[in-house]
Amino acid sequence: MKKYTDKEGRRIVEVGDLTFISDRDYPYNWFQRHFHHHRIRLALKKVDIVIADSPEVATDLVRYYFVPKDKIVIRK
Repeated sequence: MKKYTDKEGRRIVEVGDLTFISDRDYPYNWFQRHFHHHRIRLALKKVDIVIADSPEVATDLVRYYFVPKDKIVIRK
């Protein structure tokens, strides 16, 4: 996850992978999973644009973090 602002002052968050939420065999313990979940949740709270690396990440952002689809841009 990267956070930055563009020249117009819009806050942008780039999300690469959310596998740790849906896959229980992911090599994170409960604290790491909890920490990353809340870190992403707080970053997405006041964001203007979210850049997702794939359509699956965009679907997970809508499903788990309730990000509006009009804020999500999928990187090609």
